Amino acid sequence: GRRPPPRLWLERVVIAERLCPFAAAVREEPRLRLQASRATNEDEAVAEVAAEASLLARGLRGEVEGAPETTLLVFDEGAAFVRGWMDLVRLSWRLQAEAILAGGYAEELQLVLFHPLAVHSAYAQGGEGDEDPADYSLRAPHPTVHLLREADVLEAVRRYPDAAEIPSRNKAALRKQGQPACKERLEGCRRD
Repeated sequence: GRRPPPRLWLERVVIAERLCPFAAAVREEPRLRLQASRATNEDEAVAEVAAEASLLARGLRGEVEGAPETTLLVFDEGAAFVRGWMDLVRLSWRLQAEAILAGGYAEELQLVLFHPLAVHSAYAQGGEGDEDPADYSLRAPHPTVHLLREADVLEAVRRYPDAAEIPSRNKAALRKQGQPACKERLEGCRRD
């Protein structure tokens, strides 16, 4: 059957382009939970992230058998409340406050955002300035919230040499490939 765009993105962009050297080890269930959001507004999104955070935290504490290690919560691209990159960034402030901090997960979980229109520079929003291929390290076919367990992040960083250099290596590699190649690869995840 046809692979959903988030799965293709994970395989063809994140893993194949080695944007995250830790992703291959957790690419399949039950370690990865790839969840389609049903949220139609910010309040529902907060509730969904809180539920996903609870599942990850309970798994970390051994309270849930077979709990995932990481979750990709994928929003419908037509959802107005996450249509723009800054919409998702603003929502993430609520997610952090109302789902992570309020749930008591600040020491256990992290959130990472991906969006079809994501940019590294806050000053580049609104389509101003040149397209930077490096922005494709933050781009996904759909608005996506990645929930990670802090312990896994710390362990991966401990075991991976020069983990702090991953973002700059990614930016350099994507800039070398060029914007047309990066754009085509991401669009291919939607098409195929």
